[in-house]
Amino acid sequence: MACICVAASLSACDNYLDIEPKGKAVLNTVEDYLGLLEPVDAEYVHDNFCYVANEQTTGNMAELEGYKYPIYSSCFFWDEEYDRASNITDGEACSLLYNKCYSRIARYNILIDNIGDAEGPESEKKMGIAQAKAMRAYNYFFLINTFAKPYNPSTADTDHGIIVRKKFELESEGKQYSVAETYASILQDINEALPDLPEKSVNAYHSDKAFGYALRAKVHLYMRNIEDALNDALEVLKFPNHELWDLSGELAAYLAQNPQFAVLPDATKYQMFRNMVLMLNGHKYSHPENLLYCPSRTAGGPVALRKYIRDSFDAQADLRYNVICMPEMPARPTAEPGCLYFMHSTTTLLNTSGIRLSEIYLIIAECYARQGNIELTLKYLNDLRKTRFDTRYYKDLVSADVNNNKDEALKYVREERVHELFSSYNCFFDMRRFCTEFDETLTKTYTDTNGETHTYTLKPDSHLLTFPFPVKAIQTTNLIQNSK
Repeated sequence: MACICVAASLSACDNYLDIEPKGKAVLNTVEDYLGLLEPVDAEYVHDNFCYVANEQTTGNMAELEGYKYPIYSSCFFWDEEYDRASNITDGEACSLLYNKCYSRIARYNILIDNIGDAEGPESEKKMGIAQAKAMRAYNYFFLINTFAKPYNPSTADTDHGIIVRKKFELESEGKQYSVAETYASILQDINEALPDLPEKSVNAYHSDKAFGYALRAKVHLYMRNIEDALNDALEVLKFPNHELWDLSGELAAYLAQNPQFAVLPDATKYQMFRNMVLMLNGHKYSHPENLLYCPSRTAGGPVALRKYIRDSFDAQADLRYNVICMPEMPARPTAEPGCLYFMHSTTTLLNTSGIRLSEIYLIIAECYARQGNIELTLKYLNDLRKTRFDTRYYKDLVSADVNNNKDEALKYVREERVHELFSSYNCFFDMRRFCTEFDETLTKTYTDTNGETHTYTLKPDSHLLTFPFPVKAIQTTNLIQNSK
């Protein structure tokens, strides 16, 4: 039996975690320990990511230019002079992400350390340990890709990473692993978890085998182990309990059931489908496309994608543009002109902090593009696009569309990642890995409230590709700061 102080508030500090023991829970049975896997605090806060990734803009340009929310503004304007490290304080998005991830890791470590002595079936103990290790790996993956340099095979052994703990030890001082050591630890957790992960989890908040392979594919992709990433991603498709969300099929069925709408303009049909099907009936977190569902922090107002992203969609056929987003929404006079709105509530549909099966199709396509297999790149792109485009206007991509060229094919994959994964953490994580691997210097333009156009540049070695550790983490640990 273990008597554990259940924290009402957990945050990273010198002794691993500050714990406010406002209640105690006696963990006695396997069922008690499995309760530690429940998403009591499942939120992954990545508000800042979309601004530094040049994906989203604001409904109030004056506030952005005036640095009312300085971390957002410094990210949006790629402002390398602003002191982010001194301003990531309690309550700021990156501080919340840091603390919530380590809080969850503490719960997983308690389970892993103690469930073996609990009362209950051995099979459930093994499953619990496996799910805890898979989720520990996922949280460390979030942390290493936020607060440390992007993985670079030539420097990963010496680049400072994050604190990694494999046991719940309040008294010991945490060790800051290198980037390479952190990735090795993540892979070790996944490898140990996979044999005992269930074929099907109790719900989308819990990890199953498909998620285990998906996460390992993603880790290998970030490490540039392309063949390993491809093999694991293909393994995910073998599990029948997960399938793509057939958005185009749902729209076609709705229109067939309502033939009276045939005379309406497409824009009206899309609005009615959005309101009557997606919003009213809902696309549930339990949809089989979700390999793992994780919520993000949301608010009530609309969010806006920048104009260059709006212009990159197929505005006639792409339902992510016409149904998930709201192209008909009138422009706000205070907003950046030309932006594309979508509602925060839409993020429920997009599972912006978890992993969806659609991303696995994109990983497979990316791997084949890197290998120069144009035919299979386009096959997996088209398999996904068929579920996202209005069937009345859909056309397969063919080799001529990419000039039968692997680099052009990879460009299509990257563009499709933007269209499919917007509003998720992937926008920032992709920016990091592509800038680092391909030595890309990015540019963006912005026309301010006075009508003056400015050009901003972000180089591949910019510290803006890494967020600083929160102030409290630096004050209470032996961490070496990775950014500024």
